[in-house]
Amino acid sequence: MGALSSFPAAWRLALTRHALLLPALIYTILSLPQMLLQLFYSDTSAGVVAASVAYSLLLWLLSPFFAGGLLATAAEALRGEVSMSSFLSNAKKRYIYLLLATIIYLILVVVGVVVVVIIGVIFALAAKALFSPDFALASALIFILLSSLLLGAVLIMLNFYDVGVAIDGLDPIKTFKNSFNFVKSHAISVLGFLLLSAFIMLLLYMPMALVFFYHALSTIPELSVAELEAGTLPAPSFGLGVVLILILIITNTIATCFMYTYRAVFYVDAVSQGGKS
Repeated sequence: MGALSSFPAAWRLALTRHALLLPALIYTILSLPQMLLQLFYSDTSAGVVAASVAYSLLLWLLSPFFAGGLLATAAEALRGEVSMSSFLSNAKKRYIYLLLATIIYLILVVVGVVVVVIIGVIFALAAKALFSPDFALASALIFILLSSLLLGAVLIMLNFYDVGVAIDGLDPIKTFKNSFNFVKSHAISVLGFLLLSAFIMLLLYMPMALVFFYHALSTIPELSVAELEAGTLPAPSFGLGVVLILILIITNTIATCFMYTYRAVFYVDAVSQGGKS
């Protein structure tokens, strides 16, 4: 099946299986302090920043647990009933491998960006020595842009590493080869999946963005010049804050549940139709 044909089944599972919705809700609640800090609290003191970074790291370490559990449980839900015990079993079984694969992917991203920047700088210096500074800058920017597009394509080819671990039980190395072969064999479907996923995320988070935009428009006339220059907004009123929090919880829960479910359903359908490679 393609991206569109997997879409209805993913929505049906995401909205009717408590073993998928409940873990997504739990992760959203765990993420809530960090999200509220970013939305409502503008203190940039060292203690607040350190606490925010530490909590972000904790959430990052927890994310493979929820990701692996949701992906594997969603794949099982295509074949029958699932429960919270299914989620917990899948999450514990896949956690270490998925954490290691996530670390490897992050390293690849960082190394790729650093290599692109370094080669771009060397290219600019060489062009400056041979041609004019303006030509060197323009050519370096074009080179970095093209290199970034190539890097992005490679990272997309490897981006399905999580389903290889969670659904196929692959190790942290083999899953990248599996992801590369999968995307290569289903390039058009993967492109459709990515575009449709981005569009759904835009729709899901639109209500929260509109409420926050309303808050910004209603408070800008009351801000001082210093506050405007700093780009800070006052905390919303109690009522508006409650509305934002409720929208945030509902939106993030549905988005988390659906996106992992859709990813699993799309992968399983694509493999069953055309193989991994």
